[in-house]
Amino acid sequence: MVRYPKSWLIFLIIFQVLVSIAGGTGAAYYYYKYHNRICPGVEVSGIPLGGLDVIEAKEKLQNGLPRPSRIILRWGERDYPLVLAGNVCEFLLDEVLQEAVSMLNFARGWSFLNIIRWVPASQSLEVPLTISPSYLREKLDALREDVDREPENARLVIENGIPLCLEEKTGAAINFRQSRKTVEEYLRRGELEGIPLQVDVILPRITRNDLPDFSQCLGSYETPLDPEEYNRNHNIKLAAAAVEGLILEPGEVFSFNKSVGPITKDSGFLEAMVIQNRKFVPGIGGGICQLATTLYQVALRAELEIVERASHSRPVYYVPLGQDAAVASGLLDLKIRNNRDFPIIFVGQTNGTLRFSVYGAEKDPCRNVEIVSEGVEVLQPQLLELPDPNLPKGVRQQVQKEEEGYRVKVYRLIYEDGVEVDRELISTDVYQPVNQIVRIGMMMGVTENKK
Repeated sequence: MVRYPKSWLIFLIIFQVLVSIAGGTGAAYYYYKYHNRICPGVEVSGIPLGGLDVIEAKEKLQNGLPRPSRIILRWGERDYPLVLAGNVCEFLLDEVLQEAVSMLNFARGWSFLNIIRWVPASQSLEVPLTISPSYLREKLDALREDVDREPENARLVIENGIPLCLEEKTGAAINFRQSRKTVEEYLRRGELEGIPLQVDVILPRITRNDLPDFSQCLGSYETPLDPEEYNRNHNIKLAAAAVEGLILEPGEVFSFNKSVGPITKDSGFLEAMVIQNRKFVPGIGGGICQLATTLYQVALRAELEIVERASHSRPVYYVPLGQDAAVASGLLDLKIRNNRDFPIIFVGQTNGTLRFSVYGAEKDPCRNVEIVSEGVEVLQPQLLELPDPNLPKGVRQQVQKEEEGYRVKVYRLIYEDGVEVDRELISTDVYQPVNQIVRIGMMMGVTENKK
């Protein structure tokens, strides 16, 4: 333990007493000299007020302070100037002068530190301001057109036959109460620029994470459209619009007839050729079977479950044998079940061709599907001769032209990395032949006049 000589202790005590006396005396002198006056070195908004009394200082500030012409609010990267017209903004002179005068009170102590505390030091204050609440409200209200916006939910759109997700957008609304409070706080500190505009963020109800994932194409197929067949193409497009964007949840079954609705003139369908009793005849809604066939092909390639499907009684030109699907209100339907554990969506285009696709969340990129028709067996038509007593004897009149029929098997081939790993029999379809029908004249006493 270090021991100091007693003479040093006495010297330190005497030195502290002398310093305290000197500091206190100086501080007291400084206090009484500038009592009710502003200390030297004090300036307000750049205007020196040292040595002035309150009245003098107030007059000097009134004459020297430039009246602000505007304040600037800021939101994000944008500035919004608010013009201060008339007397909407006032200086709080009494408040800043009271603070300037109160700075002298530090000299009242008698501690050791008073030796330095009465030494004049530069002090800078800013004049607080106040703004008319009604005027501020009016200006903030005018900013709503530029700032306020409704939130936008994330949503699905279909562009060029592809489902796309539009991200959600947050909304915004000016918080008048908080904005007024912030403006008042900044003005009280004499700050006129960079005042944060208080804006509430409004969250959308539906975000991207709330929407199903339709990023993978599970299957796609297209069939040709004849540009000369206006009515037929009209019917196809009308029916396709009813299926476009249809979403199937896991386990849900799609019904063509239910989705498209009644095939009537009142529904907007036109007359075109249909197959009826194995004959091509005009009928309302001709052509919609091509849409059903295209969807059937898509479902096969997407490996969805086919719940119900029927072939036509006659071959159609737009797909290979055995790969068509016939529909008729109340009689024949195409039904497809979503056998995946995620939702799927049907999307399509009718632009020169009829193209439909199914999209979902998962698709094995190494797995491919091919649909083939094999083992086609030709079924020969028969000749049917029907006696007709109304025709002259020996006259032969063809009533129906013969057409071959077919029996065909359709397979789904599964490939992984280009190697066939599975072959599944999808259907065995029979298109009955159309027999030739000839009427034979039997009228007695009348013979054909041959020249």
